[in-house]
Amino acid sequence: MLLSLGDFRLLKPEDVGRVYPDDDFGVPDFRVVLKDGRQWLIEVKNIYIDDPGGQERQIMTRAYREKLEAYAAATGGELKLAVFWARWSMWALVTPARLIDADGNLSLSMLTSMKTNELGELGDRTIGTRPPLRFRLIADPKKSSAMAADGTANFTIGGVQMFCGDDEILDPTEREIAWIFIQHGQWEEREPEAEIEGDRIIAVEYCWEPAERQNEGFEMVGTLSRMFARYYAEMTVNEREVVQVHAPLRPGWFEPLVSPDYESKALPLWRFILQANYDDAPGE
Repeated sequence: MLLSLGDFRLLKPEDVGRVYPDDDFGVPDFRVVLKDGRQWLIEVKNIYIDDPGGQERQIMTRAYREKLEAYAAATGGELKLAVFWARWSMWALVTPARLIDADGNLSLSMLTSMKTNELGELGDRTIGTRPPLRFRLIADPKKSSAMAADGTANFTIGGVQMFCGDDEILDPTEREIAWIFIQHGQWEEREPEAEIEGDRIIAVEYCWEPAERQNEGFEMVGTLSRMFARYYAEMTVNEREVVQVHAPLRPGWFEPLVSPDYESKALPLWRFILQANYDDAPGE
């Protein structure tokens, strides 16, 4: 996921080999050097719960956390915890020391992790655009037949168009972004519609839009981290069964959506960076 976001200076697996003295230190999973030079040591956990509300799960005991923090301090970093809420395909990144209870243990609910989520500092964005997104298959008139009496017809694709609202998307980068939204965003797909003139199909159109419209001019498609989670699941899970544990890496996949310099044309973008809020957190 971080490779797809691309908003860091260096990323490497940290938990390889042994560390001495092993009684004093625990090694987190990854080291990330941010663009401003800060170093984060990230421990990753996969949590499955049914209730995203008040249900908490103990994730770190005090002894476990302190060994990880000792390693981070000794190597010039700060300990972070990345939690993947598998039931909801949502990621959160938090600072464990700011959420511990009076005994030094860390229990966390999904809602608390969302409130204190720091993943925006590594490029995660909440994205909005103008609905609907449309994918239009245009018939080749020389190779498509008239409709038969039973309603069937041969349909040969002669061209493909993509639209955001009524604006055609022609730029290749914007088309790739729109396809990410279509495949992995949270909008719903409508039933395809055929455009017919006389006895011939002219085009078939597919459309994606939010279940309910809540804003003026744009609607949220979702977060980049959740889009990546859906991509990963598509590559690794089939009918709730894990078929492989690795998905193809997509370095810089979301780079245009993360870069402040990127300007879209036919695909307007609203990009929100959510800030962590630790007010009233147990460790504060």
